[in-house]
Amino acid sequence: MKKVDRYVLSEFLQPLALVVLGLAVLILLVQMVDQLPHLRSYKPSLSQELSFYLFQFPYFVTQVLPVGVMLATLIGLGGLARNSELTALSAGGVSRARVALPVLLAALAISGALLLVSETLVPGASARARYIQKVQIEKRDVDYDQFWRDHMAKNLPGRRQLYTVNFDAKNGTMQALVVMAYDANGALQRRLDAAGAHWAQDTRWVLSKGVERVFDAAGRETSTRYFESWPEDLGASPSDFMVDSDKREEDLMQLNIAQLDAIIARLRTTGGDARREQVCRALRISYPFSCFILALLGVGLPYLFPTGKRALTGAAMGLVASLVCGMLYLVFIQVGFSLGTSSHLPVTLSAWLGNLVFGALGLGVLWRVNS
Repeated sequence: MKKVDRYVLSEFLQPLALVVLGLAVLILLVQMVDQLPHLRSYKPSLSQELSFYLFQFPYFVTQVLPVGVMLATLIGLGGLARNSELTALSAGGVSRARVALPVLLAALAISGALLLVSETLVPGASARARYIQKVQIEKRDVDYDQFWRDHMAKNLPGRRQLYTVNFDAKNGTMQALVVMAYDANGALQRRLDAAGAHWAQDTRWVLSKGVERVFDAAGRETSTRYFESWPEDLGASPSDFMVDSDKREEDLMQLNIAQLDAIIARLRTTGGDARREQVCRALRISYPFSCFILALLGVGLPYLFPTGKRALTGAAMGLVASLVCGMLYLVFIQVGFSLGTSSHLPVTLSAWLGNLVFGALGLGVLWRVNS
């Protein structure tokens, strides 16, 4: 069986690199058509353009790899089916599930490699691509992300809320701010109004030229105190306040798990909604295993379509079925993401929805053709 395993594995691996490379290049070309007019308006050098797309390429490869694995599975096993080699193996007592085993083990190894690359290579390469675009091509400052906020509202630890007319993270200052604290029933307990504030250290700030007012349970003001300077622990530093839930899903998926954990922790500290980041974190773990899931579905498809004299028809049908399944899988990923971020599904279930559905479908197909 070792010779058979090696032969089946070689039939799977030979088209894999070509298919993945072709799909990744296709996405790259689409991105170039979409982005080049904007980039060319800044008159970049050829080396800057090439570097920008070169550092984006690893992310494109990770996105197309699962579909590439499924297509390579179909091409490899489909070729064996067209040459009647699968029929010969079945006649020799080799079950169809056993023929699929080396492909499935290889797909599982590819899933692990994809997870590793997504955690190590992709975040750094994507960050470099963004740096080339924002700093080298668009000539922005190194801190190219907007470091100020107008009319910023944040939830703070201890049932508190903050509102400021202007927040400057670079200088650690706020202008015209209000801090309100509430009791467990939602009644206002304390309010701080200040003309400004500056960051001291850690999560401590110093408010200036303001007034503190304290209220009882009935909402009556019980004390008033004016101040020139007032130290207050807001539970967040300037960098914590800069974390927003306005990143695109694509940007979040280019971060590694540790970076997503840091964003989630900061959003929780400042009272933000971190559910989308939590779903993206779960997807960072579940998506690499789609290589195995789609391979599981792909190993059964060659047995469902015509062979022999109608082999070309069967190959065409298999190709269409693979593309449709790949697109449907991506649809399920998006549906799960939407249901997860809207709290209609638990975070983990929403991230694994596509894998669960297509894994069950793959097992069903393999069981049917094996029996």
